[in-house]
Amino acid sequence: MNTLRGSPCLVCRRGAEAHHLQHVGERGVGMKSGDNFAVPLCHECHMQLHRFGDERTWWDLSGVDPIEWATRNWERYDGNSD
Repeated sequence: MNTLRGSPCLVCRRGAEAHHLQHVGERGVGMKSGDNFAVPLCHECHMQLHRFGDERTWWDLSGVDPIEWATRNWERYDGNSD
């Protein structure tokens, strides 16, 4: 099983926590995207992203494609959930 726990931050490679992508998936007011769109970010990068405000631009500036990472990670995790 492959989860976010133990994965390094996608931006700086330090220890990470889960960030649910805000610009993908089905969401409603006050709801997060599903776990299939969660990626690892360290606390500092996570807070920096939220302060920046425009998630798509922040990821573009970081040079990371979080949707690609989340999709690959979910496929590995989901494939092992039998």
